[in-house]
Amino acid sequence: MVTPVLEDLEEIFDSEGFLPLYQVAWTMSGSVGRDDVRFEGLCREAFDAFSTRHPDLLLVWVPWPIDLSQARSVAAGTPIDLDLDPEAPTDTPLLALVAPDLLPA
Repeated sequence: MVTPVLEDLEEIFDSEGFLPLYQVAWTMSGSVGRDDVRFEGLCREAFDAFSTRHPDLLLVWVPWPIDLSQARSVAAGTPIDLDLDPEAPTDTPLLALVAPDLLPA
């Protein structure tokens, strides 16, 4: 169940050059309903597998719409949120995995 999601995440990353973490849950919801008790665990499994494939990527905060020039470092211990809160204000920053060379110096 995680393999097709992981393949979709790879496609997103390849086309964008970064992976907004909300894409994990968004993509998983095409395979497993959000109300399924396995949903969060499967999302985490997909995220962990993607992160293992791409150990060089950095976890950063980005604004919406995504602008990598405004990316900021994530503090150690920040909880990994793999979904969006539909009630959150639109200026709420998002977590993303980004290649270091795409970030401002």
